[in-house]
Amino acid sequence: MKVIDLSNRVDTSGEIALGPKESGTLTTYMIYGVLAPRETGRRMRPGKGREEILFVISGRVQFESRGVSDATCLAGSAVALPEGSDFWVTNPTMQSVQYIIAGGFTEPAHFLKQVQEQVEGRHASIGD
Repeated sequence: MKVIDLSNRVDTSGEIALGPKESGTLTTYMIYGVLAPRETGRRMRPGKGREEILFVISGRVQFESRGVSDATCLAGSAVALPEGSDFWVTNPTMQSVQYIIAGGFTEPAHFLKQVQEQVEGRHASIGD
């Protein structure tokens, strides 16, 4: 069993993604994120062939799509982000928000093709 410390790995985007390299699985991934106090405009949009669930660990986030407030999600609550959804999130509070996004691939073949292309690209660059 591999333990992965997420707390010190959040990058400038406010998130750290754990994919096949860290998890050892090709069908699921997880993102740990932190929204700064009063941060606005972080985009949440699952990629093609992906579905996600966002779980708020601490704090509160507001979701907006097409300029309309859709939902507020409090600590301990989750919201589904289906393929094709496109939201902007805001932290309306003076405390940081922590969240986890768990995702999976609705089209495993799509993802596996991307992995294959990346591997082939690495092999080609090694041969140069």
